[in-house]
Amino acid sequence: MISDARARSQEDDAVISASSPEETPTPAVPTAGPDEPRADDGSDGAGGPTRQRRSLVPVLAVLLVLLLAGVGFLWFTRPDASAVRTADYVDALQAARSGVVDMTSFDYLTLDDDIAQIRAVTTGDLEKEAVDQLDSRRQQITDTQATVNTEVVGAGVTSVDASKATVLLVIQSTQKSTASEQAQVVRYRIQVELVKQGGRWLLSGIAGTGAGGNG
Repeated sequence: MISDARARSQEDDAVISASSPEETPTPAVPTAGPDEPRADDGSDGAGGPTRQRRSLVPVLAVLLVLLLAGVGFLWFTRPDASAVRTADYVDALQAARSGVVDMTSFDYLTLDDDIAQIRAVTTGDLEKEAVDQLDSRRQQITDTQATVNTEVVGAGVTSVDASKATVLLVIQSTQKSTASEQAQVVRYRIQVELVKQGGRWLLSGIAGTGAGGNG
């Protein structure tokens, strides 16, 4: 009888163990002490990022005020606008480059057109001298089948205002004719004077500053 009772008791214990599984203990979450930094929101105590960011706010504000004050000072103390516009430089330079090419390039087959082009880009004494030179040599140019093609290889404005300008150029001329079996390539350094007439820059004078040598 005692053996049967013990057996039934052991069976009951087994049933209870199967129906009530052992619970897994939940690990304790450590809490920060009063002197330990908290890492839940990116901030800390005495020298953490939050306090550093807060300490930068007044510094940045002061720098911003100084920057705005400096900009205001520069704005109210800026020099008066120059009477010479950037467009004056650009237009004068372009007119000198294209005008010199038109004036110093010609072809024995198109002399009349070349003379008309000279008249279009020059003025005053320069216009008269250039046209006279080309026209007076018409027969020689035609007989030798002469052609001159000029290109600008360097240019710069030395002075300019609203009505006149000075430009230095380096030009290269390729000269061909029946008088020579081989084309001659020569470079020249020239100074060009321009005046503005009717809203256009025209060549009013040319002076040679030296030959740059044969190409």
